[in-house]
Amino acid sequence: MKKIIKFVALMLTACLIFTGCNETDTGEGQGSKVTGAVQNHDGSDPGTLKVYCFELGKADSFLIYNNEATIIIDAGERGQGKDILQYMENNDIKGIDMMFITHFDKDHVGGAAKLIGNTEVKEVYTPVYIKPSDDYDNFSEKVKEKKTPVIALKENTSFEAGGIKIDVNVAAKEIYEESPSNNSSLIIRVSYGETSFLFTGDAESIRLKEYIATKPEKCNVVKMPYHGNYTKFMGCLDEFLDLVQPEYAVITSSKEEKEADETKELIEKRGIKLFRTRKGSVLFESDGKDVKAVQMS
Repeated sequence: MKKIIKFVALMLTACLIFTGCNETDTGEGQGSKVTGAVQNHDGSDPGTLKVYCFELGKADSFLIYNNEATIIIDAGERGQGKDILQYMENNDIKGIDMMFITHFDKDHVGGAAKLIGNTEVKEVYTPVYIKPSDDYDNFSEKVKEKKTPVIALKENTSFEAGGIKIDVNVAAKEIYEESPSNNSSLIIRVSYGETSFLFTGDAESIRLKEYIATKPEKCNVVKMPYHGNYTKFMGCLDEFLDLVQPEYAVITSSKEEKEADETKELIEKRGIKLFRTRKGSVLFESDGKDVKAVQMS
């Protein structure tokens, strides 16, 4: 059965490469730097960095932008792309320089086709592992139609755009026996000046322990893994929080599917300010030295 699963995954990866998705190997290794297609190059002050965490129920989407670049991490579920586009229109954001899909679960990739079809998305980055679904098919068809470059990251890679640094930590394996999609999650650290934001996708215990082994630096804001689940982590959430020591934590959850009480307690006993998107979208602002946060009503 394991051989069959691995074969299917390999075939799907081949499909992505050969059906017009423009997937290419970056050829870059850990510690490398790739320059993103930033929106202007006039050398002006990029200004305040804003990180908008959308209220999309139990789904992930984070828009990261300043005067020079726009980055999105995940795109919510199908039907939610319109909410992201509306926010972009309201804030005069004309396009997306880099889109990262942490993994191919429906609540992370579902809205991607809508975004790609209705605004300029210059580059898309994904993990190697593909989870087949209608949402993945819609994404694949749309990037083919729009000729959007899609790169499956095989190695840890760094990017820079508009004064924003993005460090992507990739899964150690191409396929896991346990929760292969969640454990394929890209873990993304976004740095701006002296401040940083950490996005953990739906990493479960295996994947989070991989990241812990890298001895990650402290961050100002952490998006908690897997919607604030607790039972999937076998105690490693404690170690994770002790290492990254955030000022703020964000959990993407819904009123119907709330975060675990144990996860909430772990966060609050450390004096970390907790935001839950089921209570409203969250806006973080960084001037490169300090981070401010507000939850929308």
